[in-house]
Amino acid sequence: MDVLLTISWIFLGIGLLSSIIIYVDINMGRYQGMPIMNVCWPITALYSGPIALFMYFKYGRPKKMKMDHSKMKAQHGSHSGHSKHKMKHKPSWVQIYISSTHCGAGCGLADIVSEIMIYWAAITILGHTIWASYFIDYGFALVFGFAFQYFNIAPMKPDLSTWQVTKDAVKADVLSLTSFQLGMYGWLLAVHFMFNGMLNASSPIYWFMMQIGLTIGLLTTYPVNYWLIKTHIKESCAH
Repeated sequence: MDVLLTISWIFLGIGLLSSIIIYVDINMGRYQGMPIMNVCWPITALYSGPIALFMYFKYGRPKKMKMDHSKMKAQHGSHSGHSKHKMKHKPSWVQIYISSTHCGAGCGLADIVSEIMIYWAAITILGHTIWASYFIDYGFALVFGFAFQYFNIAPMKPDLSTWQVTKDAVKADVLSLTSFQLGMYGWLLAVHFMFNGMLNASSPIYWFMMQIGLTIGLLTTYPVNYWLIKTHIKESCAH
């Protein structure tokens, strides 16, 4: 257990450091063409660490731009064709990966918030926190995921009404976040049995297990995002 605790601290530290590196780099002027990705990249790095770091610097890091978010938003809305042209330079698998991180960031942030709440409020369902995690995490994921998707679609389609953007956000997000959560839930169930239900959010080991679970979720949502983008239900986030 001591070895696992040490490993957990190492990976949590790597995740935090990776997130800080990306956050600082973005805020030095390398803002994303899609503003919500300025949030998604650091969150993704929290749980996938070096993987996110590599993908960001290899495929997600834009040229340095000295403009604020409001100007970027206006530029994105008025030059969407130009953004799409730049997006074509990225391989399709990278576009899908980046779109999956968008879904994963909403789910990941929701899971972190809900798991802390479940622990501090000692919430259980049928006497177990695992079932509380399943239901509450999913509820929070819907809320956070919808918000992330809404602020993804709105800048791309400024002519749509709030109601139309809302409908598009629901269509684009429910399947992708559900597939993400299912991947994570399978891992959390395995962890529950591995530790006889004794592991909780007060332990670094728990959060290391959560890092693994969120990374698995990123994998399980990938094929769903591929289908959603291919059928034009969802727009790629790789702008």
